[in-house]
Amino acid sequence: MNKSLLLTRPNHDPLTNYLYYWCEKVIQQARKSRVKVIDLDKKRANRKEFTSVIRKTNPSLVSLNGHGDDKTVTGFNNKVLIKAGVNEQLLAEKIVYALACRSAKALGPSSIKNGTKAYIGYDDDFVLMYDENKITRPLEDKTAELFLEPSNIVLISLLKGNDAKTSHLRSKEGFKRKYRALMTTESPQVDKEALPWLWWDMNHQVCLGDQNAQI
Repeated sequence: MNKSLLLTRPNHDPLTNYLYYWCEKVIQQARKSRVKVIDLDKKRANRKEFTSVIRKTNPSLVSLNGHGDDKTVTGFNNKVLIKAGVNEQLLAEKIVYALACRSAKALGPSSIKNGTKAYIGYDDDFVLMYDENKITRPLEDKTAELFLEPSNIVLISLLKGNDAKTSHLRSKEGFKRKYRALMTTESPQVDKEALPWLWWDMNHQVCLGDQNAQI
């Protein structure tokens, strides 16, 4: 298996576009850690290309960014990439971080049964708030940063050589830090409204499979 990171980065709506841009920080860390990056961005985040590339490259780490439900993570234009009972075997022997709603409820456990080393994701909706005034400049959006910076910790920690459990717990701690900072500072009202959702995302992030798995 190659020490490499495969990302899916669709950008067909405001939410996926935010994930698309915030993944750049993960890509920077991968390059710093000398981990090969395989980037299925924009329209390349489709099932045909994903299937072909994951089989050819056999990455050690997979980052899925998109919409989802209990059994599914989607790619560009919400077309299915991975679905429980259909093609989750593609994730065998890999560590997966799925930044998508609900996929850790059924797809995650099914992936583990089919040989995925570890699956980190969310067993309910992942809530992302953002500032509509920054929608064309996602990396400048301080509201979105509250959610996406802690989320990125999962992958950045794995890329630095930490195991799945450590990376998961560091991400949850990142959400806690954002929560506490908002509680103790004079933040804009829109940021205060993020408080329950930061706690929500933290509580619904789960780590399945081998807690000691490393890339």
